[in-house]
Amino acid sequence: MDIKKATEALVDAPKRTAALRRLFRMFREFSRSSASGRPILMSLGLVTFLILINGLNVLNSYAGRDFMTAIENKNGPGFVHFGWLWVGVFALSTVAAVFYKFTEERLGLLWRHWLTERAVIGYMDDRVYLRVEAGELVENPDQRMAEDIKTLTVNTLSFVLMLLNSAFTILAFVGVILSISPKLLSVAVVYASVGSLLTVLLGRSLIGLNSQQLDKEARFRSELIHVREHADLVAVLNREGRLKTRLLRDLDALVNNMKRVITVNRNLGFFTTGYNYLIQIIPALVVAPFFIRGEEAQFGVIMQSAIAFTHLVNALSVIIMQ
Repeated sequence: MDIKKATEALVDAPKRTAALRRLFRMFREFSRSSASGRPILMSLGLVTFLILINGLNVLNSYAGRDFMTAIENKNGPGFVHFGWLWVGVFALSTVAAVFYKFTEERLGLLWRHWLTERAVIGYMDDRVYLRVEAGELVENPDQRMAEDIKTLTVNTLSFVLMLLNSAFTILAFVGVILSISPKLLSVAVVYASVGSLLTVLLGRSLIGLNSQQLDKEARFRSELIHVREHADLVAVLNREGRLKTRLLRDLDALVNNMKRVITVNRNLGFFTTGYNYLIQIIPALVVAPFFIRGEEAQFGVIMQSAIAFTHLVNALSVIIMQ
C-alpha cells in the first residue's frame, strides 16, 4: 500500500466507524418502533432458524456417512434405515430454510417500511422538499427514498445474517472435521484464508464501481423523468437536441462503468469458479488415502468429509461468496 492509499484508509476509518454507529442506532430505534415487538421476535426467530438449520446440516453429514457405509457393507436394513433418516433430515431442512427465508424477507420489508416512512415524513414536513431541491442538498432524493433505503435494509440484514450463519456453521462443523482428520481442518482454514485474501486483491475495485453505477443509473433515470415532466416546455423551447445530448452522455457513462464492472467480475470469476470447484475435490484428496491404506476410515467418511469441508470453507469464505 502506497502513502496515498494509507492516508485515504486513515481518513476513511472514522467515517466507517461513524456509519456503523449510525447503523446500530437505527436498528435499535427500529427494534423499539413496534409496540408488539415484532422486529425483536422476528430477529430471535431468525437466530433460532439458523441454529436449527446448522444442526440439521451436521445431522445430514452423519446420515449421509452411515448411508454410504451401509452400501459399502451391503447392509440392507441399514441402507433402508439411514436412507429414510437422510430423507427426513432433508425434509426438515427444507421446511426450516423456507421459513427462515420468509422471516428474513418479512423483517427486511418491515425495516424498509419503517425507515421509508420516517424519510417521507421528514421530507414532507416543513416543506423540506423545497429546501432540498433549491439547495441541491441531496442528489435524486426520490431515488434515495425509493431504492437506496431498500438496498440498505435488505442488503444489511442479509449480510448480518450471513455473518451469523457463518459463525454458527464454523462452531457446528469444526468438531465434525476434527473427528475425521485434524489435517483436513488445517487445510480448510489455510484454503479459505488464502482465497479470501486473493479475492480482496482481485475484486476490491468492485466496491467503488458498484457505488458509481447506482449513481449513474439514478442520474440517467432522473434525466428521463425531467423530460417527461417538462415535455411541453421542452417542445416550446426546442430543447430536444440539448436534452438528447445529456441523455446519451449519461447513458454512455453508465454503460462504460458497467463494462468495467463486468471486466472485473470476469477476472474475479476465473478465481472464484476454480476455488469453488476445488472445494469438492480437496476433502477426497485428504481423506481417501486413509481408506485406501486400510486405516480406520469408512467409505461414508469420505462423503461426510466432503459435506463438512464444504460447509466450513463456505463459512470461512464470506468475502469470496459475496
